[in-house]
Amino acid sequence: MTAIRPQTATRQRHRPRGGDNGVPPLRPLAGLLVEAVRGVTSAALGEEVAREPSESVVAAGRMHRVGPALHRRVKDAAGRPADWAAPLAAQRHLQLMRHMQAGADLRLVYEVLAGAAVTCVVGKGPVAADLVWPAPDMREYYDVDLFVDRRDFARALDLLLAAGCVLADRNWPEILRTGRAEIALRGPAGTHIDLHWDIAVTPKLRRAFRIDLPAMLGRSREAVLGSGARVRVFDPVDTVLHLVFHAAQAGAGRLMWIGDVHYAAAAPGFEWTEFAARARGARFETPAALVLARVDRCLGFAHRPPDGVLAAGLWGRLAHRRDARGAFPGLPGDRATGGRLYSSARRTVVASSREALVEAYQVRAIERRVAAEGPEERVLYRDVPDPAAREAYLAAVSDRESGL
Repeated sequence: MTAIRPQTATRQRHRPRGGDNGVPPLRPLAGLLVEAVRGVTSAALGEEVAREPSESVVAAGRMHRVGPALHRRVKDAAGRPADWAAPLAAQRHLQLMRHMQAGADLRLVYEVLAGAAVTCVVGKGPVAADLVWPAPDMREYYDVDLFVDRRDFARALDLLLAAGCVLADRNWPEILRTGRAEIALRGPAGTHIDLHWDIAVTPKLRRAFRIDLPAMLGRSREAVLGSGARVRVFDPVDTVLHLVFHAAQAGAGRLMWIGDVHYAAAAPGFEWTEFAARARGARFETPAALVLARVDRCLGFAHRPPDGVLAAGLWGRLAHRRDARGAFPGLPGDRATGGRLYSSARRTVVASSREALVEAYQVRAIERRVAAEGPEERVLYRDVPDPAAREAYLAAVSDRESGL
């Protein structure tokens, strides 16, 4: 079995923030977040950051999903304010409880699907916590992503439901209408599970990018998580590709996502040339370059990507300019940190610009509705058990020629 955990953070090389990478020095609290993600545990706190109220520190950790890493950074640090301890310890405790729940559900899920000869790969969440980051109590997560071949999707769903999982997404007409490549469930232990048949969730993303999930499943390997759950994980290159893809579509605005890529790219067996080839094959080289460049500016790499892998043309220069204004990592109350530059990135400037305009219009439309009507209900959670819509969706998923 090949472990994919990288070297510990204290032994990796990092590029300094500021100076020749054209990024200004970090604000004290943002710097503390970066130290936490890097795994720093022994340095005393500076006077300026120690004046931050505990509410600001906790909110910043929650915003970037690295509250447990902040706890590790400050729990034994000289100069730590006494009132930071309890709320940060609570964030770590809650994450460890979620991690234990996920381990229990994953043991069941893997046994059920493997016993039926369904290849299933676990991504992000518990894999990143146990096998990618230096310690499992650094990164938060709230769900588990499972990936199966679309031809096995209907059978996998039935097997999981028979094993005690329950549907969270229950609005079958809406599932059919939107054509999303995932269905949300709850595991018997309470874990939120997203069962995927593609990494690109929406039809629009699947038209823009060509990620070959069956090939990724074929390259996957078996690993054992800290809970003892035996699962399949993507190979080191596909792990980074998946993490970069997710970070880009989510706007690359959380340090957790930046840390995912930073650590996963240090794993044994990872190779930049192969990553570049797979990203080109998926038509994903431009958004990948943007995310990797932000990782390079913020945390650095143990083995820096070749300049060609980091090149993203005009769109990349816009993202770099955003970081040069000191916006990343953002803090609670900051304005947007350039997320649309990442989520809208496509192969050409024209396509990227068009997608950015569409996203801006959609966001404003949602904001207007929320302002007028209040927070929107998650439509997929409505209980609409339409057998015909369910059958039509699952039939379209299993047929690669269906256009879904």
